[in-house]
Amino acid sequence: MTLQELIELQKEFDGKHRGNFKWDSKVTDSNIEMLEFLLVSLTGEVGEVANIVKKIVRGDFKLSERKSDIQEELADVFIYLMKLSYQLDIDLEKAYMAKMGKNRERFLNYEKQGTKEAEG
Repeated sequence: MTLQELIELQKEFDGKHRGNFKWDSKVTDSNIEMLEFLLVSLTGEVGEVANIVKKIVRGDFKLSERKSDIQEELADVFIYLMKLSYQLDIDLEKAYMAKMGKNRERFLNYEKQGTKEAEG
């Protein structure tokens, strides 16, 4: 499945759920609390991954024992990223490619700078 197909699947799923707001509504100035909710939710999921990793690092578990939990939490992070992208009308693939181009240029310049310093 492509990223766009996954986003469409998520939109369809979100469209079937209701609560205090429409889960699939576009984020605008008139419902900015939706953006806040999505970001708090995303941050919570990242925090759940971090909490698992913290426990692995301090020795409570081995990575192999909790890898499936990390996988599930990362899937939740991915879901909220997809939701943010479609609810804000952001083409995530296009944004990724633009950012990758900037990163390539930045790191190429950094590597060139390091080479010059090493030669000097």
